[in-house]
Amino acid sequence: MRITESDSIKHLCGRRKIYLCHRNADPDAIGSAFALSWLFGGDIGAVGDLSRAAIQLADSIGIKPIIDPDLNSYDLVVLVDTSVSSQIGGAMLRRYGVIDHHLDTDLLENAEFYIQREVDSTAQIVWDIIKSSGRAFEIPREVALALLTGLVSDTGRFRHASAETFRCVHEILEAGDVDYGEVMEVLSRAPLDFSQRVAVLKAATRARITWKGEWIIACTEVSAFEGSSAMALLDLGADIAFAASSHGGVCRVSGRASFRAAQAGIDLADLMKSIARSHGGSGGGHRGAAAIEVCYPLGRLLAELAEAALGRLKA
Repeated sequence: MRITESDSIKHLCGRRKIYLCHRNADPDAIGSAFALSWLFGGDIGAVGDLSRAAIQLADSIGIKPIIDPDLNSYDLVVLVDTSVSSQIGGAMLRRYGVIDHHLDTDLLENAEFYIQREVDSTAQIVWDIIKSSGRAFEIPREVALALLTGLVSDTGRFRHASAETFRCVHEILEAGDVDYGEVMEVLSRAPLDFSQRVAVLKAATRARITWKGEWIIACTEVSAFEGSSAMALLDLGADIAFAASSHGGVCRVSGRASFRAAQAGIDLADLMKSIARSHGGSGGGHRGAAAIEVCYPLGRLLAELAEAALGRLKA
């Protein structure tokens, strides 16, 4: 059942609940879950692990999310920033809700309720929930910092931000008495570790380049850190980058697109979902950053993604 932000109070109050974040949870997921736990109570959990940036955020706001929690201990599981089953590692869900800014529908049919709106981050939806509760100007600095860090991170430090996003940032900064510099300090304390730097450099050396006119697409294979590798290829000059890994026959690909490519018609979320459906997998994300997970030969999958992306670019 779709509900509005103002409806969330009757669904989330007075129940033993946990806010569950996706595998390799990012600052948007952790920050949004923390804000919801402040507003309604409840635990914070994540599947598998947290990203380095999310670990830095968790340390900064003083929380320790439960990794791979026992979901049977709760009356309600609230999936935060998560609407694809592959992101929760096959966890068995009974009574659950979804709060997410992605438009995937994989988990919506059996959800007790869901709030899904196409904005730049889940933090924006959570901020609207807080405002509808009448407690916006009560938020502690830690809650404001958590929401802002999630929002800034998920928009690529405003690379993919709308006017609505900037209005939201203004409201949170004002209500939470937080300086933007504090957000950047949290994000800057999450440098690449050694293994991540090696993976990114290997991704660059293995990259296969295709182009159409002046558009450049880079594809590479890695063993881990797909998102960081794709972003590095974008920074090196690609308009669109795909970084893929294979684990137990399952191929995982992260894609990144430049602002220029997005303006020219590329919507990676739509592209990834389309390819995923054709191979019985799952995929989605944002216009400029998305991922796919399917059982399909890795090399052929990368070639198909590159061809599909080239076909959608305007000359």
